[in-house]
Amino acid sequence: MYYYCAIFLVLRLLARADTSFAEPLSLTSCAPKCFEYGTCNPETQRCECPLLWYGLDCSVPFPKPKEQCAAYAHSFMSCGSNDRSQCLNSCNGRGSCDGGFCNCYPGYYGADCALSLGPDGRPELLAGQGYVPRQHGIKIYVYELPPMTNTWVSISRLDRPLVAALMQRLLSSGVRTADGDSADFFFIPLVMRTKGQAATHLKAVVYYIRQHWPWWDRLQGGHRHLLVVPADLGRRSLPEEHLQMTENVTYLTHWGLHSNHSAGRWVESHRPGRDIVLPPLHNADEPIVFSPLHVLNSRHKERTRGLFFAGRICGDGKAPHEGRCDDTKSSFSGNIRQRVSMHHWNRTGWTVANHVKAYTSALSSHTFCLSPSGGGYGRRSVQALIMGCVPVLLGDGLHQPFEPEVDWSQFAVRVPEEDIPHLHHVLEAINESKIEELQGRLWCAAQHMYYSTTYGEVMGEDGRFDAFEMLMEILRMRRDHPDLDPREYTQMDTSFADFIDCKLAPTGGRVALCSQNRLVKASGEPRLRPCRNEHPGLQMRSIHMFYSWPGGAVCGQNWTIAACPRSWI
Repeated sequence: MYYYCAIFLVLRLLARADTSFAEPLSLTSCAPKCFEYGTCNPETQRCECPLLWYGLDCSVPFPKPKEQCAAYAHSFMSCGSNDRSQCLNSCNGRGSCDGGFCNCYPGYYGADCALSLGPDGRPELLAGQGYVPRQHGIKIYVYELPPMTNTWVSISRLDRPLVAALMQRLLSSGVRTADGDSADFFFIPLVMRTKGQAATHLKAVVYYIRQHWPWWDRLQGGHRHLLVVPADLGRRSLPEEHLQMTENVTYLTHWGLHSNHSAGRWVESHRPGRDIVLPPLHNADEPIVFSPLHVLNSRHKERTRGLFFAGRICGDGKAPHEGRCDDTKSSFSGNIRQRVSMHHWNRTGWTVANHVKAYTSALSSHTFCLSPSGGGYGRRSVQALIMGCVPVLLGDGLHQPFEPEVDWSQFAVRVPEEDIPHLHHVLEAINESKIEELQGRLWCAAQHMYYSTTYGEVMGEDGRFDAFEMLMEILRMRRDHPDLDPREYTQMDTSFADFIDCKLAPTGGRVALCSQNRLVKASGEPRLRPCRNEHPGLQMRSIHMFYSWPGGAVCGQNWTIAACPRSWI
């Protein structure tokens, strides 16, 4: 079914001619029955279809629906689900949710039905709802791709929904623009994480963009275009042909390897100054909801000086015997976890193990938390920050999230791999004054690494400095200082420096985020609102379903995204 879909997409692309916005667009460009079965996109003159339908007017049912559902990570039940929490921004009230696909009412179109045509025949965002684009900062144009490239995939089965989270916040933050000619950057919302949305779609998507919009070719083959690749090895998960085709694109990945790593057999992937390393999304079911950095908890609780790590150590997943792994798969973690275990498995006051019973408690009670890579990118450095534990970074040539734009040496300890046998001496040499200095910076640094405007606060933060806004600030610097070394951002731009230090004053007022912190919920603190209770009418099977709040948790009870509160105007 995957190959059938890919071939079908390419055939549709070849059938279309170049579309220019120089002339007014019209919703009459689609087949008449399109408004009965699908959504008409006047920009591409295509009828976009729900998951189980196809054809020029979406009136033909797929002959093998179960196979089609499975190709996009759906169960047969979820394929036709009308649960609004499965659809981007709940379709903005302008369409019905059909298995994650927004089937827009006549006159509206787009992945979340946010678009319509104005009196001049040009696209508008949330027309009639009082939507005001952000006055300051950058503007990003979002391409409307065929739903098979993004919204057909089951969001509840997608383990790294970064594309969806960014699409959601670009609109509610006011950063998104419908005018590509005034945009600073262009976002390609292609999901490349599941079998049905494999990276082989990328070539067809680039062709599709070039056929229907002028900006790829105007901007030197994709310059200022943003593409998310959340795979373990980032760009290097793609074929060389695709890397050449997207050479000028800015990749948003979780993998920051900027030089070859022989032990891991990893080839450099990240291009500092071109690509951006984003933190992984930590959902609200994880230990971070007990963050000791929260204002209701003690930020300076007593901690042991020891090092903590719990997780997979050996490549085969088995527990090491007296610190040593039996398997020969040393490429896992670049042989970092294995060497730490071998040298320090029984060190007094240290925990280096495959599993511990009280994981959350251990994160909260140790001064240092080991943050190595895994089979590629790792999540532990960000998790340690949010839990108030100083990350100990191991991985030569590996940039952490938002590095080098953010200086991790201000709140973490980086140790060369050659010093792994002497890691205990390195940590013992750090005096109490330095530890207090590192710990004092954790609360601000952790805000930059967590998507609180998407998931809700866990540290008492208001979302002004969260991961999404951090990305917007870096893009602003790319626009304003295109030739500046990212390591010099804080020296050359005082506004960026204040943002990094969480000192930049809001221009639109403070925003009260809802809270995912379980301790907050149990406390009954009246000043804080639990996110789970925002919209009890939704069929929320899990509180980490960020789609449950149109526009993200920052919007709270504002179902109309145009009315979502903003820290920045």
